[in-house]
Amino acid sequence: MNREEAVPCVMVPLDGSVQARRALEPAVRVAQVLGCPVELVTVYDQVRGRWARDIEETADQLPYDQVEVAVVGSGWPGEVIADMAADQPGTLICMATQDHDELQRLVLGSVSTHLIRAVDGPILFVGPGYTGHTDTAGYRRLVVCIDESARAATAVSLAAEWARLLTLEVELVHVAADESSCRAIEPALTSHVQHLTASGLTATATVLVDDNPAQAIAELLTSRPYALALTVSQGRGSLTRLLLGSVTAELLTRSDVPVLVAQAS
Repeated sequence: MNREEAVPCVMVPLDGSVQARRALEPAVRVAQVLGCPVELVTVYDQVRGRWARDIEETADQLPYDQVEVAVVGSGWPGEVIADMAADQPGTLICMATQDHDELQRLVLGSVSTHLIRAVDGPILFVGPGYTGHTDTAGYRRLVVCIDESARAATAVSLAAEWARLLTLEVELVHVAADESSCRAIEPALTSHVQHLTASGLTATATVLVDDNPAQAIAELLTSRPYALALTVSQGRGSLTRLLLGSVTAELLTRSDVPVLVAQAS
């Protein structure tokens, strides 16, 4: 299966806000590597009258020649976008979190929450800390958040898949509470790195010691230009606990790079 077959489309939901447009640049960078279209989607909000009226102009201004536009006249955006993604299995949704308050809305039945629950595969979130780039270079590194739970295996598997699709180096990152915890995780990280390198990928591991994992990872990401981050949640049933005060939620507010958020298998 080639890249375009694996990911037939990068879908960007737009609502007319400046914040939502933050996802455009990362979406184009990813689509250029995959060789697939970028599809801009806006759904007319009948309650607030909010939608991306300038979506056609936005599409014309993107530095990419495979841009499609979909304007949906009614429906709840969460369901509309999930259904559209399901029609093209493998579609990658790339969307912005609006601001720091958006992370509270993620737990309150928002579009983002619905999509994480409803869509198979990860979603690429672009948080308020995203800095962007002025050139058109592609991403080079995938920074993968690894903990000591069973989710680590899922994270490594997804890292291998997306590193191949996007031609990325893999850096596994674990944040330990103290030096003894740091030593305890090293054998597992070494095993994961060996597995990735045996499959033909370039992989390394980094262990940080800090009592705030999200802050430590976010600080590391500032020294990793042209990187994407990847984190795996606890699963659909525990999504609320994930997004209220979790490492992932805090990372989304702090990270200056896009974050792939996936569900545990």
